[in-house]
Amino acid sequence: MTDYSDAAGASIRLSNSDRDEAVARLARAHGDGRLTADEYTERSDTAKSATTRGELAPLFADLPDTTNESVIGSTAGSAPDPDFGPPPAAAYPSKPGDESRDSYNRTRPLGGTAGVVAVSVTPLIALAAFLLCGFFAPDGFAWSWLFWLAVPIVGIIVYGPAGRSGNRD
Repeated sequence: MTDYSDAAGASIRLSNSDRDEAVARLARAHGDGRLTADEYTERSDTAKSATTRGELAPLFADLPDTTNESVIGSTAGSAPDPDFGPPPAAAYPSKPGDESRDSYNRTRPLGGTAGVVAVSVTPLIALAAFLLCGFFAPDGFAWSWLFWLAVPIVGIIVYGPAGRSGNRD
């Protein structure tokens, strides 16, 4: 399903895998030097928001059909692995303002380095509080296990907002 120029199928709705395949083909064209970083970004954004095959046809009109070429790691007749090789340069922010398209930013922890340190240190603090309260509190270890709840809570606070990005692919 890679011939987008077929006029008979132009009104067929795209699936998520069709969009992913189109973006992978654009990434290969960018990696081959057929598209600039700006062209790749513009075309891949259009491909991600396309709803029919006809909307993808203009994106590939000036590109050669490379779907039948063999790629290392793929078998004859199968689609090449889109994860093969390094990502195109457009996947990384090149100037201020590009951060909204950067997939890395969707997993960046809240608080940056301080958030990572907080998640890393929380188990040690929970262990110290568990032992101190367990040995010195009047009830012993009956309630000191509650300090371990700080580990997932801090993780949710630091990494939770990254999962709620409005710019999902």
